[in-house]
Amino acid sequence: MSITCKNLSHIYGEKTPFEYYALKNVNLDIQEGSFTAIIGQTGSGKSTFIQHINALLLPTDGQITIDKYTISSPEKLKQLRKKSGLVFQFPEYQLFEETIEKDIIFGPMNFGTSEEEAKEIAKKVIKMVGLDETYLQKSPFDLSGGQKRRIAIAGILAMDPDILVLDEPTAGLDPQGIREMMDLFKSIHQLGKTVILVTHDMNHVLEYCNEVIVMNEGCVE
Repeated sequence: MSITCKNLSHIYGEKTPFEYYALKNVNLDIQEGSFTAIIGQTGSGKSTFIQHINALLLPTDGQITIDKYTISSPEKLKQLRKKSGLVFQFPEYQLFEETIEKDIIFGPMNFGTSEEEAKEIAKKVIKMVGLDETYLQKSPFDLSGGQKRRIAIAGILAMDPDILVLDEPTAGLDPQGIREMMDLFKSIHQLGKTVILVTHDMNHVLEYCNEVIVMNEGCVE
């Protein structure tokens, strides 16, 4: 799924004394199947931009089109969120169910998948993130930080998104954990997914990404 922005702007606190342009007339294209890095200083608009890809934020002005979905009306948002999976920093904080299986199947069932089918999906995606089926009946809160992050990512993959958006996904991990996580994203990209990575680590950009978007003060450089 390709992503196209036309004069995309986003204002926080619009028409208040605290009005702030987080995005200013952003025009860009992200090609389907690419592994794209988004880089820039803190406050440059990176996180605001990626939240538009999942429609967690809506444009103040302009538009963003993801495949056939132009984000402008609330009715289309649920369909879009199945197509575009967003992994926040420290996604393990989003875990909430008593077992790993329940956490993974929550998303697919919310989109209408039967429980039986969702459980089969859970068996598949937990292997994709490098864990085996024995983990499914464990509590996610008994795992290490790196394992929790894998489970949170498995929950996103269970919805089979075409686009995987990652916001500083290796934050807080040790060097081995970082390598394992980046290799996981590489393998997901090789499955044909479009991967978008927000990062400050230029080594990740050079080693894994084939496109780079530089942001500065809400604009694309």
